[in-house]
Amino acid sequence: MMIRLPWYDNGDRLQVAITANAAARAGYSVFRVLADTSRFEKGDYLIDAPDADKLSESGLSVQTCSPDPSLVMQEIVAPRIALLAGACSAYPYYGYYALALLRLGYVFTIVDGEDIARGALDAHDLLVLPGGFSNWTLDLKENTQGADDAVRRFLLRGGTVIGSCGGAYYFSRGRPGWLGVADARPLNTQEYLRTGVGVLTCSILDERLGLGLPPTLEIAYFHGPVWDELGEATEPLMEFGDYYGHGRLFINNPLSREIFERDMQGRVAALSTHGRRGRSILFSPHPEMGDLLRKYMALETYIPHYQALRGDLVMRETLATFRPDESRSFLLILNAIEELSRERSAFARPDKTHIATCDTQSLLAEWMARADAFEPSANDTGRLETELLESFKIKFVHALSELGRHWNDAKPDLKDMGRRLIADITQSLARKTGQRPAEILLELELACLILDGWSQVAAADTLMP
Repeated sequence: MMIRLPWYDNGDRLQVAITANAAARAGYSVFRVLADTSRFEKGDYLIDAPDADKLSESGLSVQTCSPDPSLVMQEIVAPRIALLAGACSAYPYYGYYALALLRLGYVFTIVDGEDIARGALDAHDLLVLPGGFSNWTLDLKENTQGADDAVRRFLLRGGTVIGSCGGAYYFSRGRPGWLGVADARPLNTQEYLRTGVGVLTCSILDERLGLGLPPTLEIAYFHGPVWDELGEATEPLMEFGDYYGHGRLFINNPLSREIFERDMQGRVAALSTHGRRGRSILFSPHPEMGDLLRKYMALETYIPHYQALRGDLVMRETLATFRPDESRSFLLILNAIEELSRERSAFARPDKTHIATCDTQSLLAEWMARADAFEPSANDTGRLETELLESFKIKFVHALSELGRHWNDAKPDLKDMGRRLIADITQSLARKTGQRPAEILLELELACLILDGWSQVAAADTLMP
């Protein structure tokens, strides 16, 4: 017998992906259904072995079923993921991908240019490059020698890559030092700030990438590459659809409708490569930023405009319905990872025997110091900002408590990842000054979400003995 783990019966919650990936990491056979039948919906997972009662007790809706040889399925494996941080993508740049990966149930290693140059990718199967400044090459930005060559070797031996924004530039063609994995030149190469910041809709062209998603999706955008013509072994996965809105969060360079319609609309927004230089999936916008960025862009633009028309209550409800822990765009990352892992039946797990400790007291002190120093906006939106902050204080204390409850029983690689995340979040909170209220609130909530995501993965591991 197998266990069917459906999306629909579980409210399309990302807990489905967290549980399926926990089972794959634990060595169980996991499959994803790729075509609808009378009994199965495309995207459902089938797991061979875990205790159905345990999964039900955790709040999941599951059913036992007999294997069906007629089902079109893909075996799901748990790749060893390296997530780039360092100078190229220092926290919070990489924090958005950390959140997305955790909310999908993935465990990862955080690496910088020096780690890569020293061979860290030899123990990994997938490299994730977040937004940041890797578009100037790793060696240049990280002040290393050999990181770029190490990425080339990684790809040639069969490693795969997911990149967003700056990471997607790095794998394109057109500038010295770029790896040219994608036979595509962005419309803007050196002067990439010519586009701007906003939220756009993207049409999903590829059925596998769009599994579980509508035909179009709203995604945050920060100056990502706009590809026009694609060469050999490079396929479009998404294209820019419509202008949804502008933003100035962290970078006060709002994307205008004029520039979008002139330079971006209808052009390629995501692509895949499968040529001799390696396999990758590259995103121009930021699926990893999800509802979190949309929420705080709205707090600076949409909320002030409509608060006078509809009042605090409606605006409070609007903010509450953003779900950064359940962002639909995270499914693009889930589907991309599963697609890039499709040619492998299993990955050897890293042998980590050390037990990491974490300094949650310093994190608590820095988070609370940032919260206590918060000054809300002088306009009516300040009332909503203060309410958000008070709710985050409760969530943060709860998230720290949950992390402590799961820490001792967590697996060594999950502990190691948690220790690094906690250290980087603490350092970032300690050094941040001069931010606008929305930016401060975003980073405080991001910390809550990452801690909660870590605990969700740890809890799922306990269901998979």
